[in-house]
Amino acid sequence: MYDFNIQTASLADVDSIYSIMHSVSASMKDPSLYVTDDQDFIRRHVEEDGFTLIARSGNTPAGFLIVRIPGNAPDNLGIDLGFTHEQLLLSAHMESAAVLPEFQGNHLQKRLISAAETILVSRGYHYALATVSPKNPYSLQNMLASGYRIAKTTLKYGGLERHIIIKPLSDS
Repeated sequence: MYDFNIQTASLADVDSIYSIMHSVSASMKDPSLYVTDDQDFIRRHVEEDGFTLIARSGNTPAGFLIVRIPGNAPDNLGIDLGFTHEQLLLSAHMESAAVLPEFQGNHLQKRLISAAETILVSRGYHYALATVSPKNPYSLQNMLASGYRIAKTTLKYGGLERHIIIKPLSDS
């Protein structure tokens, strides 16, 4: 098992995150299981629209998790779940996660999720939401094992079937 260091990403990590994202996508048999983003999206989620965690083994980037704070954005997943305006403002998206194939099997995605949830709770967020392809058993199992539950199955990202999953981060 590897020893990982998880920390908040900086702008210097954008290229590494982009590279991991596209390496993981390219390694998948069905590319529709994982929707990739561009570097501008990653940059925004390092600087202003949330935060990004990066995991390293030594100096080698191994995986990441982008957390988005959607607020009142029309694509807030809470809208799909009938959230009130107040609930939408207390929601965060576990937007995108990937672990390089050589580091998979070390529970790194779950560790990234746990670290992000700790940050979100400290910032007063009450709900963590995400989408997962029903055809991606590894990611879905990681999320369910992390305490998420399937709240709805719908079409997202231009017609791709996705589970919307949720985890309350507090008892409030």
